[in-house]
Amino acid sequence: MSEINPTDLKTIRSDFLDNQRYRVTQNAVMKNGIKNSITNQRAIDNSSFAFSVDVDSNKVMNQKHSGRCWMFSGLNFVRFLIEKHHNLKDMELSPDYLFFYDKLERGNYFYNNIVKTATKPLSDREVMFLLATPQEDGGDWNFLINLIEKYGLVPNDLMPETTPAWNTTELNQMYNRKLDKDAMKLRDLVNNEASDTKIKSVIRQMNQENYRILSICFGTPPEHFTYEYRDKNNNYHTTGRITPLEFYKKFSDINLNDYIELMNLPGGGYKFNQTYTIDLCNNVIGGKNSHYLNVPMHDMRRMAINQLKDGDPVWFACDVLQEWNNPAGLLSLGVYDWKRSFGITLGKDKANRVQYRESMPTHAMLICGVDLQDDEPTKWKVQNSWGNKPGHKGYFIMDNPWMDQYTYNTVVNKKYLSATELKSYQETTPITLPYWTAMLSD
Repeated sequence: MSEINPTDLKTIRSDFLDNQRYRVTQNAVMKNGIKNSITNQRAIDNSSFAFSVDVDSNKVMNQKHSGRCWMFSGLNFVRFLIEKHHNLKDMELSPDYLFFYDKLERGNYFYNNIVKTATKPLSDREVMFLLATPQEDGGDWNFLINLIEKYGLVPNDLMPETTPAWNTTELNQMYNRKLDKDAMKLRDLVNNEASDTKIKSVIRQMNQENYRILSICFGTPPEHFTYEYRDKNNNYHTTGRITPLEFYKKFSDINLNDYIELMNLPGGGYKFNQTYTIDLCNNVIGGKNSHYLNVPMHDMRRMAINQLKDGDPVWFACDVLQEWNNPAGLLSLGVYDWKRSFGITLGKDKANRVQYRESMPTHAMLICGVDLQDDEPTKWKVQNSWGNKPGHKGYFIMDNPWMDQYTYNTVVNKKYLSATELKSYQETTPITLPYWTAMLSD
């Protein structure tokens, strides 16, 4: 083993104190913090908010203190297509409605997996994974599809946001404690050889309790409603009395199954034009599992650009916590000067960053535009879900080098895939990644 000895420490200290550049950085960082002190203002000043292809400038939503980025960006995508097909502006769909059913379904998904693993010891890795976080806020594109196809959609006015939805800390703590306690009861039932009928009856009772908890926190979802609205030309329309599922199917004119999820992981044993799925990456029993096609970054960009050129935004997942300046709304590899200020360079190649858990998908947003020069992208317009204060009224600029390094997933219509890519998506048997993979989206 190698240890730090007093002689080495004395030399290290002396070298630092003799370096005037680091002493200047020290004074700034101790007073103002790291990022405020080493921000590259030139990178911010040179980030013009203008795009040659620009499809969406609607007001942004605000997920506040919750991990619902995947849901907000997905609803913004669906909302955009509804507005486009029905000549609307600034329509809002209810995240609270889908969040209610996401929490309810995740509880049931947890129960079923607890029963499935009940004969394994508590020290088993899968059991420990389940019990560590019975449910959480984060999710992926397939989670959204599962919820919408089962429960439909409602306008935001019919089920607006509540305080527990805006700040989920209290609810998640209480809900997970309950689910953990329920897990102990279910494991005991299985190991005492209770009948399937008895176990299903107990789970039904537990789900009834969960429904009550979620209704208290989020409100009770409507079963029927009438949506009345005026389009951009001030023409009046009404849906008549419909269910949320009928609203989605009749009003949205969208087949979400036409959209597929791409991933980009170069190297590390991951093959291009191969499909992947992730174990235990679901929220609804019987729902659609994760299904990604791994493609090179230039192909991911090509498909995103083509979808934008046709006037539709692109849902994507990235590691927003890397090299980002929130006040400026800038995602750029040059936004912080680590080398000049600290004498270090950060980061590894993309595959190793994931393998070593330095980086993973942490946030989902919507690409709403791209700036092309000689048909090559230089920067991308991004709609975030953190309210209208950061960036450009809630919109961010993502430069192309940052996209290449920190974007992991995009969702595009299958018509933008080449014949080879579509065949690979439809015909290759997905390789199942373990539930502990860093590619499990937040």
